[in-house]
This record gives sequence, C-alpha cells and structure tokens, in this order.
Amino acid sequence: MDFTLILIYTENVRIFLHTKMSDPWSRRQIEIVSGLSAGFATTIITHPLDLIKVRLQLSTSASSRPFDSLRNVISGIVQDARAARSAAILQRPQIYYLFQQCYRGVGPNLVGNVSAWGLYFALYSEFKQFMPTADGTTKYFTASTLAGISTSVLTNPIWVVKTRMLSTSNRATHSYKSALDGIRLIYHKEGIATFWRGTLPSLFSVFQASLHFTFYDHAKNYLMEKLNSTSLSTLQYIYASVASKTLSMAIWYPTQVVRSRLQSYNFDGERRSLVLVITQIYKNERGWRGFYRGLGANIVRVLPSTIITFVSYETTKSYLSEA
Repeated sequence: MDFTLILIYTENVRIFLHTKMSDPWSRRQIEIVSGLSAGFATTIITHPLDLIKVRLQLSTSASSRPFDSLRNVISGIVQDARAARSAAILQRPQIYYLFQQCYRGVGPNLVGNVSAWGLYFALYSEFKQFMPTADGTTKYFTASTLAGISTSVLTNPIWVVKTRMLSTSNRATHSYKSALDGIRLIYHKEGIATFWRGTLPSLFSVFQASLHFTFYDHAKNYLMEKLNSTSLSTLQYIYASVASKTLSMAIWYPTQVVRSRLQSYNFDGERRSLVLVITQIYKNERGWRGFYRGLGANIVRVLPSTIITFVSYETTKSYLSEA
C-alpha cells in the first residue's frame, strides 16, 4: 500500500533525526537530509497535479476547445472514484475514494522523488567541490549536469513504474495493483531493459535541471551580493526558484512529453523508438503543439513544487548547519 511506504519513511526520518540531533552534522549529511526533506514535502503536496500532468502528456485526442483535455482527465478521475465506491463492500464517504484516486502511484513517486532529490543535492554539492577554481557558470552547469545524469540513470526504473501507475486508474485491465506488482510484471513480461526505457529523453531533461540550478545559483548569489547578506528570506528564495524554473522549463519541456510516451504501457507490442515517438507526435497532434501537452498543468504543479523544494532544502540546510 502506498500510504504504508509514507508512514515507514516518515518514522525512519523521525528516528534518524532524533538520534543525530546531539551529534555534529557533516556537510554531506546536511546536503542529503536537506534533499530528502525537499523531495518528501514536494511529492506529498503536489502528487495529484503530477498525476494530471502525466495523463495529459499521454493523451492523444485532438480538441479545438481550450482545456478540453484537462476536463476529460479530471472527469475520468471523478468517475474512477465513483466506480470504486460502488464496488466497495464497506462504503466510505466519496471524498475518501477521490483522495485515493488522486494519490494513485504516490508510493513509487515518493520513493523516486525522495531518492532522486537526496542523490541530486548530495552529488551536486560534491561535484562543485571538485571544481574550486572554475567560474560560477561553468561550475554550476557542469556539477548539476553530472549530478543529473547520475541520478537519472539510477532512478529511471522507479519513473517507469510511476508513469504507468499514474497513467491509469486501478480499475483498468492492465493496471498494476502496487509498485511491487508493477516491478514484477515488467520484469517477467517485458524484460529488465524496460526499466530503462525513456532514459535518453531523461538525459536531455538533465539539461533543464542544469539550466535551472545555474540560473538559481546565479540569482541567489546576485541577491546575496546586492543585500550584502549570507542568506536570503523565504520570499527571496521563492523569487529565485520561480524565475530560474520558468526559464529552464520553457526550453526543455518537450523532452518530458516524449519520455512519458516511451515509458507508458505498450498494449499493442509495437516497437517504440525515440524517432518514431517524436514523428508520431508531430504528425498526429498538430505539429509542435503536441510537444507541449500538459504544459499548463505542469506550470501549476511545477512552480509550487519548485518553491516547496527549494524553500524546504534551504530551510533544512540552514537549520542543520546551525544545529
């Protein structure tokens, strides 16, 4: 059960923090725990928007009316919740089933985001230490790119399972009952290589994160120099994170759509390739517009999640550094 994973993780973090409070924190420990906290907070709060984004990215129906696809996705989630309540032996309030559908796949999403952010922030800090003489832009971009590539390769199997769970309701014929069920079925039916499907566009997405962190560190350093301060207020961290994320996302968003298509269910057994998916999107979905499916929902999801991620990271890092 996805919520069991949340409870286990929360309890482990509580025990870890309790045992470490009396000990000095090393730089590596601060970076890892700050990244874990950021990933956990972001995932729990924004998961429903992530689910909507994935379903919009996988939608292939063309519509001339604005927000038609969004309405269809939300309507499908509501219908799934009603069907789940009707099928339940012991019926609970409708809001329970709606909440259940909105948080479908939260287990792999939580594991993926927590581990990815923990790894990313830790590796980003380490790679920056290896380039003490490099100028700011080179250091930030190179360190974030190396950290992103390492994290993408290591966590891609989690994203494959997450994408498939978020793309379907639990009533669908081919849907996975849980993350472990998804891992088992993928391994037995499609082979271990399937866990790394979509890795190439994920690596392209690394450059979005690289641009994001480069823009963010420059914005943060600029504000610190202007204010002659070693830290910023929460509002200033929000400004730096939103501005940097908006710029980077506008440049690299199409790679997310391509990755979702490659990682989704393959019911007809058709051999997919990066070139084939790009060609099909361009030909069948109104040219370049198809590569920006779900962008509106992604902006609504990403900007709050970016704020939560960086404010959680910076706040936790500041707190642990002073502990």
